Amino acid sequence: MTKPKILFRCDASVTIGTGHVMRCLTLADELSGRGAECVFVSAAGTEKLVPALPYPVLPPDKLPYGAALAVIDHYGLDAAYEALVRSQTSAVMAIDDLPNRRHHCDLLLDQTHGRVPEEYRGLVPVTCITLAGAGYALLRPQFASAREDSLARRDGELKRLLVTLGGTDPDDMTGRVLDSVAAAGLDLAVDVVMGAKAPHLDLVRARATAMANTRVLVGVSDMAGLMTQADLAIGAAGTTTWERCCLGLPTLMLVIADNQKDIARLVIQSGAALSATPDTITGQLRDLAADPKALQSLSHCAAALCDGRGAARIADALLRLPSLKELRS
Repeated sequence: MTKPKILFRCDASVTIGTGHVMRCLTLADELSGRGAECVFVSAAGTEKLVPALPYPVLPPDKLPYGAALAVIDHYGLDAAYEALVRSQTSAVMAIDDLPNRRHHCDLLLDQTHGRVPEEYRGLVPVTCITLAGAGYALLRPQFASAREDSLARRDGELKRLLVTLGGTDPDDMTGRVLDSVAAAGLDLAVDVVMGAKAPHLDLVRARATAMANTRVLVGVSDMAGLMTQADLAIGAAGTTTWERCCLGLPTLMLVIADNQKDIARLVIQSGAALSATPDTITGQLRDLAADPKALQSLSHCAAALCDGRGAARIADALLRLPSLKELRS
């Protein structure tokens, strides 16, 4: 029996980060485990930022057609591109975060908390399957596996801080945040996670060296473990939002890109995070260190948003597409 071929069209760069590729990789792993053959189609430089891609990677001008499904996760590609791909493949899945543009697809995913399918009415074909909400968040399986242990240790104490502001952080927001953390004057262990190609990595390492009990980690393979051990995160409103929620990790949330504003607003409104900027972090850290109940409340609200099983739910929905009926449930 021939394996159904699934294409993933997504890019990574210093400007856009690695989030699009990482969530596609999570879905690819789930579908590969069910019998699919997965191929990535990505712009030059993507493999340097995400070097561990275990699937073939082709350039965009070599997009192979005739696949059972094409998954397109790219803000720069619109309905016209999706229609072109759809004319050459059996089905198209689009991944988006904002209901503000048209799509030509058979299935659409928006994993934003609070999003509902009705918000895409008129933006997708009437036959499109729309999956909306953080219950469909694309998280690697280790997050669901770590969830129980992580939630069990949320006692409200603030001893270990995790700082993670994207794989590339082109504006050196991490450095500014570390200055604010140092100014709080708290006895904290601080883990800073960055990508190997982050342009300000050396500067951040220098800042960390000047701080007590602070380390910079690159190429982290067990992010779920780091999040489980952390008592508070300072993070952006990107794809790691749902990882933190799954593990009940309280967050001071920064918006570092325009497309994160909607996610941040909805998560903060739910009580799962506090809105933060480098200027507010010093005071917020001091307040949370003195208020264990506030940390516990943030944790409880975060855990209610996402259980980490979104990839399996999406794969189950894809089985409804005729071209993927051979996949194992």
